[in-house]
Formats: sequence, C-alpha cells, structure tokens
Amino acid sequence: MEADNERYLRLRWFGLGAISLSVALIIMDSTIVAVAVPAIINDLGLSTTQVQWIQEIYTLVFAALLLVWGRVADGVGRRRILALGLLIFVAGSALCALAPSGGWLISARAVQGIGGSMILPATLSLLNATFRGKERTIAFAVWGSTIGSMAAVGPIVGGWLTSSYSWNWAFLINVPLGLIAAGGVLYFVAGSRENATVKLDDYLGALLSVVGFGSLAFGLIEGRHYGWWSANTDAPFPLFGLSPVPVSLVLSVLALVGFILLERSRSQAKRSVLLDLSLFNISSFSRGNLTALTVSLGEFGLILSLPLWFQNVLGLSALQAGVALVPLAAGSFVASGSISALSKSLPAVRMVQLGVGLEIVSVATLALLIRPDSST
Repeated sequence: MEADNERYLRLRWFGLGAISLSVALIIMDSTIVAVAVPAIINDLGLSTTQVQWIQEIYTLVFAALLLVWGRVADGVGRRRILALGLLIFVAGSALCALAPSGGWLISARAVQGIGGSMILPATLSLLNATFRGKERTIAFAVWGSTIGSMAAVGPIVGGWLTSSYSWNWAFLINVPLGLIAAGGVLYFVAGSRENATVKLDDYLGALLSVVGFGSLAFGLIEGRHYGWWSANTDAPFPLFGLSPVPVSLVLSVLALVGFILLERSRSQAKRSVLLDLSLFNISSFSRGNLTALTVSLGEFGLILSLPLWFQNVLGLSALQAGVALVPLAAGSFVASGSISALSKSLPAVRMVQLGVGLEIVSVATLALLIRPDSST
C-alpha cells in the first residue's frame, strides 16, 4: 500500500493531465455541438423543437444530476465515479455519432449528460485530495485554464471536423479521447473517498435536488420558446393557456426550499446530508461559488450563442466561426494562469467586480463589432 501511495505521488502531475483531459471533454463537447448544428439539421431533417432539445437535454440532465453524483463520488470513490462517467460519456458520444434520427440523437445526448454530471464534480474532488499547498493552487489553475480554453477551442475542432469530414466526427472524437482519459485516471490517479461516520442515505434530498435543479434548468431554457407566462403555440402542454415554464419555476423553488430545510434538519440531527450548508459560512467557499456563477453566465452564454450568430447571421463557415472564438480561449487561459498572483494584491470582492466589468465591456464591444449592416 505504501509503495502504491509513493507511485501515485510521483505520478500526480500525469494524473493532473488525465483529470484535465476528462473535464476538457465535457466542456469541449457542449461547444462542438453548437457549431455542428446546421450540418445536423441538413442531414437529419430536424424540426425546430428537436434542434432545441439536442442542445438543451444535455444541459438539463447535467444540471439535475451534478450535485447527486458529486456526493455519491465522495461515498463510493471519486476515481471510480470519474472512470465510470467517462465510459458512459464515451458510449453516449458513440450513440450520437450513429444517430439516424433526431429522437435517437436527443436520447444519446441525455446519456452524455449523465456521464458529464459524473465527471465534473469527481475531477474537483480528486484535485483537492491529490494536491496540497501551493501545488493545489497550480492544479486548480490548470483545471480552470482547461475549462476556459476548451470552451473556445471546441468550436474550432467542431468546425474543422464538420467542414472537412462530417458532423458525426464531432461526436466520434470523444471516443478515443475519453478512453485515453479513463485509462490515465485509473493508472495515474489515486483513489479517494470521504471517511464518513454515518451512512449516506439522504434519498429524499437527492430527489428534491434533482427535481429542483432540473425544473430550474428546464424553465430557464424553455422560457423563450414556450412563453414565460402565457403559452405560445409551440408549448407542448398548455395549462389553461398558461405556459409550463412558470409551473416549472414554481416547482423548482418549492423543491429547492424543501431541499434546504431538509438538509438543515438532517445536519442538526447529525445525519448524512447531500450538501453541507455550513460550507457557505466559509467566505472563500461562498465567494468562489459566486465567482464561478458569474463567469459561467458570461462565458458559456457567449460560447453557445456566438457560433450560431456567426454562421446564421454573418454567414461564416463552421471553421471560421470556431477561429473567431480563439481570442476568447487565449484570454481565458491567460486569466486563469494569472489569477493566483492577482489574488495576492486584490481582495476577492474587487476581483469579482473587475471580472463582471470586463464581461460587460466585452459583450458591449462585441455587439457593436458584429451587428449586421442596417443598410443591407
């Protein structure tokens, strides 16, 4: 056992590479699809609703299961869950590439979402368990740089594969990369789990979190399509003229409030919980989550919408749309790498304010640069 620990310690930086490749896959895949959508529409003859769900079912499943799988990984083993998530993600990618119809592709994207929701929290936990001190700061900087850069590199890869080969290869590329990542995780990364004193049996909390986050994601995604209040003509099941979106959002609020109350009650009773709410009393934890939320709203909102704008409005090819996002990847990589040094001279609140300000300025500048010519 001691020899194994020494081996994993010696190979920890190779393990960081395998972990980073794992998270790169799920980030890159979500952006590849946005570029490949026009080709998928032409090939499979998809309806507007099917196009929406191809992009959104992944996000919906991913968001709904993220917290649950993170807690399960703590109990049964983070490396095990990460490797299993990679294999599920690879299987979902292969099914996507072989899809003969829109319904098949939507179902396969849901499988990808399950795998992705297992991968992301496990990578964070493994980094935290593998590295200490200054090395942990470096490891998380690499992890953050990977997410930021892959979010913008994905459209380039997707554009190249779609333009040079076919949209199927935008999914097939995940198969060899996913298998390499799974092998690297099993060989280079030491297994870890939480040494819990009580059995994890918070099943009601898991159900409430899935319903709460799933309903929230559904409402935010479909509001523009089904109507935020009154049902549009595309709404699948209008309730006396009412859109399903407000019902979904109310259900989300009720489920999440119930989840918080349940977790607080179980924590006071010294029972296992899905989420330890006391963590939010730690300023670095709560501010870190706020920062991550701010970055995600800005960066990933742009990443998913800009490729469609570039192709459908400006008339760029899939590859040109991907290349247009290279500056975003470069900026994200540089920012992630310099955040450690910057944090020593600026307080966390100032850094969040600076990030939000830069996002607002960049979005406004981008809107001015790419607006269509009103004279045509």
